Amino acid sequence: MAGQLSGFVQLDGVDGVYIAERNNLRCSALVLRDGRLCLFSPVAGLGNKALESLSEIGEVAFLLAPNHYHNKALGAYCDVFATSELCASDKAAPRLAEVTGLTLENLEKLTALLPAGVNFVEPEGLKTGEVWLRISAKKQTSWLVVDAFCGPQIRAGQTESDTPEILKPFPTYGTGDKTAYAAWVQAQIREDKPKIVVPCHGAVLRAKDLPVKLTKLVDEFFGV
Repeated sequence: MAGQLSGFVQLDGVDGVYIAERNNLRCSALVLRDGRLCLFSPVAGLGNKALESLSEIGEVAFLLAPNHYHNKALGAYCDVFATSELCASDKAAPRLAEVTGLTLENLEKLTALLPAGVNFVEPEGLKTGEVWLRISAKKQTSWLVVDAFCGPQIRAGQTESDTPEILKPFPTYGTGDKTAYAAWVQAQIREDKPKIVVPCHGAVLRAKDLPVKLTKLVDEFFGV
């Protein structure tokens, strides 16, 4: 159903990450050190397909709101996964608590349970408290991002693309210091050379020359 989240499926080429979509939005599940799960950016429309697939992967222990805009589904997920811990970056948590009325924890407990090769990255120059997951394994680095990058519209049978985009509201509503952000992200691209980027919006991005394309995109939008 278009109104419900799909079942979670293994992300090709990235062990321990499962993804599900509803329309053009994506929720990702990360398997933690203890076998439990963290849901990265809960998406509205949690239905039987998603729940059944999650039950086969592991217990949901953490719900991660990856910036202060991704908040509409948090209450529903907290009700369904009543023993889970809702968390966010220190920068995003105050507004999330104000908007949702929910109690949020910091990332400390979740950080301690991240698998080897996985760490949180908090981009510089943003005003939304955005946090990414950086996954390094098998001589490859992949990113799970929020609003900083997106893929083309997801269509039937087309859930991946080699063409990154910038979410239209991001330069205005996501960035605070555009110069600082652009310098930071360019340096991060040079360091990681990500060939896979999993955004919360649009198709999964995958290409050998993805770092070059990401660099050109940042140049275009931020004039670095």
